[in-house]
Amino acid sequence: MQKHTPTPMRVLVRYAALTASAALLVLLFRTVARVNETTVAISFLMLVMVTASRWRLQYSVYLSVLCTLLYNFFFLPPVGRLTIEDPRNWVALTAFLACSVLVSHLSNQEHRQAEAAEERRREVERLYEFSQQLLLQDDPRRLARATPSAAATVFGFRAVALYVREDDAVYFSDPGQELISASELKLSASQGEPFNVVREGSRIISLSLGMRSPGVLAVSDGGYSPQIYEAIGSLVAIALERAAALERSSRLEASRESERLRSTLLDSVTHDLRTPLTSIRAAVTTLASAPDLPETEKADLLAVVDEESARLDRLIGQAVEMAELDAESVTVHRQPQDIQELMETTVEELRPLLRGRRFEMQVPEDMPRVPMDRELVGRALRHILENAIRYSPPESPVVLAASLEPDRLLLSIADHGPGIDPAEQLFVFDKFYRGREHRTSIKGSGMGLAIARAILEAHGGGITLFSIPGTGSRFTLWLPLVHANEEKLLAEPFRDSAS
Repeated sequence: MQKHTPTPMRVLVRYAALTASAALLVLLFRTVARVNETTVAISFLMLVMVTASRWRLQYSVYLSVLCTLLYNFFFLPPVGRLTIEDPRNWVALTAFLACSVLVSHLSNQEHRQAEAAEERRREVERLYEFSQQLLLQDDPRRLARATPSAAATVFGFRAVALYVREDDAVYFSDPGQELISASELKLSASQGEPFNVVREGSRIISLSLGMRSPGVLAVSDGGYSPQIYEAIGSLVAIALERAAALERSSRLEASRESERLRSTLLDSVTHDLRTPLTSIRAAVTTLASAPDLPETEKADLLAVVDEESARLDRLIGQAVEMAELDAESVTVHRQPQDIQELMETTVEELRPLLRGRRFEMQVPEDMPRVPMDRELVGRALRHILENAIRYSPPESPVVLAASLEPDRLLLSIADHGPGIDPAEQLFVFDKFYRGREHRTSIKGSGMGLAIARAILEAHGGGITLFSIPGTGSRFTLWLPLVHANEEKLLAEPFRDSAS
C-alpha cells in the first residue's frame, strides 16, 4: 500500500484545526463549565492522545506544546501570566509529550501492520486471479503463450519472459520490450538448483516442481516480496505440469478409446458381416448340391440370398457413412426444403419394412420451408424410423410429427416399443452400442443412431431421447433455422408449384 504525503495546504489546515480545538477547550472550561485543574489537564491529554492516534508525531508534539502553554496561561496560578518555573508546568508538558510520543508510536506500528496486512491481502488476491487465469488453459502451448501476458496484467510487470524446457521455446508478454534474451534464459535454466535472483532490475525465477524444473520465468521488478515471486514461479510450474499431465492423459485416453473402438468394430463387423455371409453360403451350398430342388424351395433360397446380400450391402454402406462423418468429409448443402414432402418420401422408401404397419404424420398446414441438406437429413430420419420399426410391435403405430419453434425445427418419432432402460439412455447414440436385451434377438449394427446424431450435429442441430421402459420411446430431431456461419435463412411459406 502506498503512503500519501499530505499537501502543504492540508498540513496547514490540520495545524489550524488543532489550534482551534485547543482554543475551544479553553473557551469551554473558562466560560461554560468551570472545572478544576486536573479535569482540564485530563481533557488536554485526551486531545493530545486522539491527535497522536490519528496523525503523525509532529502534530501531536505541536499540540502538546500548545496545550502546555494554554494550561499554564489560563488555568495555573498566577492565571493570566506565562510562567514556566512552576513544577506543574513541567509535569504537564512532560506528560503531554510522553503520551503523544507513546501513542504516536503505537499508532504508527498499528498502521504499518494494517498496511502490511492489506498488502498481503492484495497480493493473495493477485495470486488467486493469476491462478484462475492459468487454470483456464489446458493445452500446454496455449498456456505457455498466455502466461507472460497474464502475469504482466495481473501484477503490473513491465515485461515478462517464460522459457519452457519441454518445447525449448521462449514466450514474451511484449516482444517489443525484451526483458532478457532467450540465450540467457536457457543458460539460467541449465542450473540445477532452484533460484530466485535479481539481475539488472529484473528477477529470474526457476520453475521448480519437486525434482523437475519445467523452465524459467523472468519478470521486471515490481516491488513485491521474494515470497511473492516464488509463489508466482510455483503457480506457473504447477500450471505447466498440470497442462502437460492433461495432455498425456488425453493422449492415453484417446489411444485407449481408439483401441476400444477398433476392438468393438472388429467384433461388430465379425458378427454382423458373418451372419448374412453364413446365410448366403448355406443357401448357395444347398442350391449347388441339390439341383433337383422344387421351384418353391429354390425361390425361397434365392430370396434368402437376395435379402442377406441387401443386408450386407446396407451394413457396409453404414460403415462407410460413419467413417465419412467421423472424418468430417461430408459437406452440408443447405436449401429450403418442404418438410412434409421429405417425411412422406422417407416413409415411402421404407415401405418394404413396414409390412402393413400404420404411420401417423402430424405436420402443421402452414409449415414453411426449412433450410437443410435434404439427402443428409433424409438419411438421419430414415435411421430413426428404421430403429422405431425394428424395436416396436408390428401392430403398433409410429407417430411422425413436425413443429416449429422460433429458432429451430423439431421432428419427433414416437413408437410403442419396449422402451430403453434409463441406465442405457446415455449410450444409445454411441457407435456400435446396442441394448443388452436386444443384442441377439434383433438384427442391427448399432450405427444408425450414431449416424443420425452426427448428421444433425453437422447441421448445428442435435437429437434428444425420452423413453419410459414398457411404454415406448420418442426421439426428437432438431435443426436450427439460422446457421452460425451463414446469413439468416428465413423460412418462407411453401407454395405448390402449380400455383
